[in-house]
Amino acid sequence: MNKEWLWWLGEFGLAAIVAVVAGFVTKDIPISVLYGLFVGTVFFALRELRRVVSRFDRQVNEWEDKAMNFPVALSHREDIDPYLMKFARSTRDEALRLAKEATDGEVILKARPLFNLAADFIKVARPGDKVVAIAYGQFWGTPQGEMYRQTNFDLVEKGVDITRIFVESTTATPEEKKHLVQEMGRQKEHLKIRWIKESRLPPDMKADGVIIYDRYAAFPNFAKPRGTSRGRITEVDELRICARRDGLEKAKELAETVMRLSEEYK
Repeated sequence: MNKEWLWWLGEFGLAAIVAVVAGFVTKDIPISVLYGLFVGTVFFALRELRRVVSRFDRQVNEWEDKAMNFPVALSHREDIDPYLMKFARSTRDEALRLAKEATDGEVILKARPLFNLAADFIKVARPGDKVVAIAYGQFWGTPQGEMYRQTNFDLVEKGVDITRIFVESTTATPEEKKHLVQEMGRQKEHLKIRWIKESRLPPDMKADGVIIYDRYAAFPNFAKPRGTSRGRITEVDELRICARRDGLEKAKELAETVMRLSEEYK
């Protein structure tokens, strides 16, 4: 006999006991039956409610366990990319931290600049990898740009093949064009440098991007439409990293197209 039948038998037995006791007390069989039915119905409703709540609690606990252990479960699958898995684990850990802090009525939000994510992304490249980076290059004069430039140089020293294609904006001023040429000359000592006018870019190339052939592609997602200085978006709130085979093939084709349309910087 399964647990469901035992549960129903218990309910029937409880109602029968109440009816018998009521019969002895009232000496009236109809009233004892009514008492039994009433009490049995009340207890049935209460027990059913408790059972439903208990089942719901168990489901919630199971969902929480699955959510918290999701990255661990995925790690046992061979087709899960380890680089993307790193972000899944860090997101889980951050959620747990915030949950613990929320119980004390105060949380600390940690905002990581998107530029740091982009700098960390290119470090994924390994010796022998081919990398194509397409950049407008507004940030090279900043401390972040200095760090990013040196990161590229270090990767080349380790055997990474990096080609950077600089884009000359359609609305660039003479001063901006001058800085672009200076930066291309500076990086030419270490990287393969090409350049292209913005007007010659293919329609699908809407922004900066970094493609590590056959491994990863990274493109920013924009928070606001064009309309800022240089006619380009300057506010970016997301970095889209793709490891799917179809996405990588599309990114590779796009990079090759820009390569063909660009010119070598001499």
